[in-house]
Amino acid sequence: MTSYIKPDTTMIPELGRFREGGSRPMMAMLEITNRCNMSCPVCFTDAYRKGPDLAFEEIERRLDKLLEIAGPIPLQISGGEPTLHPQLGDIIALARSRGFRNIELVTNGIVISTAQDYLDELVCRGLTAVYLQFDGLSEQTYKTIRGQDMSQVRHKSIAAIRRAKICCTLAVAVTRGVNDGELGDIVRFGIANIDTVRAINFQSATPFAGRYEVSSRERSYSLDELVAQIEAQCEMDEGGFVSDLFGHPQCNTMSLVYVVDGRLKPLFSHISPQTRHNFIGRNPRQILLDLFRGKEYFCRKYLISPRTWKFLAEAVDIFGTEHRLQSLLKARHILLFAKSFMDRPTLDPSRLNKCCYGIATDKGVYSFCAYNNLHRFA
Repeated sequence: MTSYIKPDTTMIPELGRFREGGSRPMMAMLEITNRCNMSCPVCFTDAYRKGPDLAFEEIERRLDKLLEIAGPIPLQISGGEPTLHPQLGDIIALARSRGFRNIELVTNGIVISTAQDYLDELVCRGLTAVYLQFDGLSEQTYKTIRGQDMSQVRHKSIAAIRRAKICCTLAVAVTRGVNDGELGDIVRFGIANIDTVRAINFQSATPFAGRYEVSSRERSYSLDELVAQIEAQCEMDEGGFVSDLFGHPQCNTMSLVYVVDGRLKPLFSHISPQTRHNFIGRNPRQILLDLFRGKEYFCRKYLISPRTWKFLAEAVDIFGTEHRLQSLLKARHILLFAKSFMDRPTLDPSRLNKCCYGIATDKGVYSFCAYNNLHRFA
């Protein structure tokens, strides 16, 4: 049972802040501008068409602070719309020079869908992936969630990402009664584009503040509800999502899904918890990053480990064929994530203490939920 936290002047500055020697995030966001070329009704940052870009010197300072707290963890460069920042290429190169090796661009796709040379240049400067808004497949979904039909922009963006020879994650803002009936179709779309789409992240649209009204709270999904919808619409076996690998189990869950004889089979429903922890639990962040780098790289790195063979011995059962290991290595697969953010009435310090998703700010590195609820508009 969670309860509302009444902020006070002594609590607010520290709640959700990461510190050296304490817990650290697995991934962090850096917002480089407040400008945006859209006016999405669900925007929790209340981004504007006009507003300040973060100065390059301030970006350096925030990256250095992030390195002190967490090291060169996966970095998401966001906004507003980050492609509007005139120094985006330089910012990516700066992050790369500071040791960040996994640099992801969070974007609505408008710019990259029509400027292939621009995206190619960002890749040359060190960009490794794109985190693309992708709320559904229907025109009406985008008109409701984003205020305009963005379906063709999304498809053109994926084509541009493919030509740039990097991968992307589809970011889905799940809104009850709007796009929650399209989750299975989104997964099938991702699998059809598996050469470029490595993962899908289903996030419950959350009324932190900004333009997304607090009265919209009843349209948000809990983590269990999200998982149930995904499993039902994909006709997947239950138990394929695991929530004990990183962060708090009420915040994050993931599944590695294979396509077997035209059906979606979650790998973890066939792996015992002990085997899973022996293989993944020691360093889940690195395991996930290596999965993103592709099956060939992953196999080269891990097949020599005895823990891997134990993992594979259980994993191949999903195929039920004579050449099961060969099938496992060749089959198409995709990572599915589900994320449930906290708003103020559900803000829970125990979840903040285990947060794995940070944001680099002028006051330090904060838990994403703590920052959006207590600090962004303070």
